[in-house]
Amino acid sequence: MNIQKLILSAIRALPASLVGKMAGPPLEIDGYRLDAHIHLASKSADLRAGDGDIESYRAGAAAALAMTNGPPRRSVKWQDTEFAGPGGALTMRHYKPAQADDIQPAILFFHQGGLVILDLDTCHSFCTQMAEICRAQVFSLDYRLCPESTFPEPIDDAMALWDFVQQNAASLNIDPARVAVAGDSAGGLISANMCQLLKARGDVQAAAQLLAYPWVTTTVTESGSMVSCADTFPLTRDTMEFFNSYVFPDGRMMDHALANPTDNPDLSGLPPAIVATAGFDPIRDQGNAYAEKLKAAGNQVTHYCFGSLTHSFLSFGGVTRVAEQACEQLARDLATHLHTR
Repeated sequence: MNIQKLILSAIRALPASLVGKMAGPPLEIDGYRLDAHIHLASKSADLRAGDGDIESYRAGAAAALAMTNGPPRRSVKWQDTEFAGPGGALTMRHYKPAQADDIQPAILFFHQGGLVILDLDTCHSFCTQMAEICRAQVFSLDYRLCPESTFPEPIDDAMALWDFVQQNAASLNIDPARVAVAGDSAGGLISANMCQLLKARGDVQAAAQLLAYPWVTTTVTESGSMVSCADTFPLTRDTMEFFNSYVFPDGRMMDHALANPTDNPDLSGLPPAIVATAGFDPIRDQGNAYAEKLKAAGNQVTHYCFGSLTHSFLSFGGVTRVAEQACEQLARDLATHLHTR
């Protein structure tokens, strides 16, 4: 364990009252107060993603989240394996719970990273939480990233994983009617699009969709959280523009329907949605708005705004118990949709 990880572990173990004093004046935005452990951690440990070229940014972001993630659930086993994707072999991490029925539900998970950075380790701990709490197999996809791939190829990869699990459900001991999709940030974009695409092609629909601080539109507003949280840790507006420059070079494809699932004029007939946003996040408002649109279209929606948390909180279980508890709540909610059919 490196010194930065030790610092974060020590901070997490301290009572909130002491951590608040150590962090200094509380940070408040739009009526939300930042969790004291995250506030202090952002000052005490080097959690910067890096800057400059894309490879430096990728390495820095991966190293930062390796420090903030909590430990995986010991009861869950996993292995990395490959399957045939639309552009060649794709790697997925397959999690299996210790306690499960003979025929199990499944969750397809897609990590954050603006479609540009991060990998299977990003939300590894949360995937083990879902597997244990939901008593479900979890398939986390290492989808192709931009700019090496072209948008919307990451979504094509996700649909290929859906097809793989459906086609091999019997041999995997999976109930094909109880397969959910889940993702955070860019992974939320992928998950939201999958549900709309499955509806459009008249396919078996997902049992549920878990969208954590989802990115659902490329429209940048000059108001609300996009302004008030423009410089918050860990996602800033500048970081979003950095990602967009690789996903949508010269602005190409930014108006693509799959880059803006919130603009779909017909959001009816979609799976039950669990939408979780964070108080300290520039894309908080677009996630909140998408939850309201889904509800207005007649879909079942469970919506949380975890006001003291930040973007990327699925990977912050090693920083604050508040993030770990939020993750557990989301997994419990997902379990209700997977075990009531």
